[in-house]
Amino acid sequence: MGAAECARRTGLTVRALRLYERHRLIEPTRTGHGWRCYGPEELRRLNVIVMLKALGMTLAQIRTLLETEPPPLAHVLQLQLQACRARRDAADQAVELVKTALATIKSGRRLSLDDLCNLARSMEMEDPFARFQIVRELTNETVTPEEERAVMTWVAAHSQGEMKAIRECAPAMFDLHRSFQDLREKMVDPTTPEAQALSVRGKELAVRSGAYNFSATLFEWNAPLALKWIQFGERLMSKRILASQSGAPDEGLAAYVRAAHVASPWHRALEPVVDEAAMLVDKKAQPSAAPAQALVGRLRQICANHSLGNTLVYVRWARAMQFRWPTKDNARKQAAWAFLASAIEAVANEQGDDDGAAEVIPAGPPKAPRSGSPAFAARPGDGNELTPHAQNKVPTV
Repeated sequence: MGAAECARRTGLTVRALRLYERHRLIEPTRTGHGWRCYGPEELRRLNVIVMLKALGMTLAQIRTLLETEPPPLAHVLQLQLQACRARRDAADQAVELVKTALATIKSGRRLSLDDLCNLARSMEMEDPFARFQIVRELTNETVTPEEERAVMTWVAAHSQGEMKAIRECAPAMFDLHRSFQDLREKMVDPTTPEAQALSVRGKELAVRSGAYNFSATLFEWNAPLALKWIQFGERLMSKRILASQSGAPDEGLAAYVRAAHVASPWHRALEPVVDEAAMLVDKKAQPSAAPAQALVGRLRQICANHSLGNTLVYVRWARAMQFRWPTKDNARKQAAWAFLASAIEAVANEQGDDDGAAEVIPAGPPKAPRSGSPAFAARPGDGNELTPHAQNKVPTV
């Protein structure tokens, strides 16, 4: 059969067939006129390719496997059977929910809020096997197994309460980014009230879930690896929202969300403070000096006015984001944010933190020493990066 018929009958796309061919996973025969032909051998390989992709293998890994010891079709079919059973179980659960809802309506009773939420979730429910496939594939493309293990070890060192708060906000964060994507598709300017309302919602979720602190601490632990992990999360969010079949990174959604943040009133209010902090750094001013403490006062007022949460946490997060979204004066801004963090710490022992309650910021293993720990550990010629694969010191207030 030709490419179009093969795509139609297998459920794949012609683009996918071409992609597999470019990666030397299949090699269809050619007619005398140069048209591609797909026969039993190509279809057997396509079954193997599709199943191995579902298990999270990259196309390069699949090619290596097929070139060395191709798995027998019977084994691949067993894996497909497991995936089909998982989808069937999910569908059976959805059917039972619908039956129960119909019985409730027929009895003259109204569906509760929980019933309605469960119904909506069952309709939106993704195949867990397909979700695993997407996560596994993007993970393999972004980080090495050693890097993934290091991050998972770091995450495991955090308290269950901290990770639970982030997980509980994840669905709301996904819905938020889907709303951002809707505006992006309509070409709505990120400075408009609609986009700014979403930016406010994102800020509220970040404060409530502790995401500001989590991201800041991750970058302080290992900036290069944190950058990879943050980009992985953004790609995963974009891929799920766009339902994209392409493995290529799509930075458009993340850039749109970032543009809305830059246009927010709190970001614009903080810009002069950061500029003045950079000038104090140039003058080699002390963080405990009066000009620095005056900036801290303004900084705290802005954080209070815009409900940004703990001031030190937000400053650390803002500095970390310079790694994710570097600017032309990146090193200067990073130095300014680090100076502001040091200025806050300079009076922390006397006044407590800016929210009036002590806060312990977890760093993950190994623990950073308290005595004399700077806001951000640096090495000579630090520039825009922290030391890769090193435990950087984290402030404990």
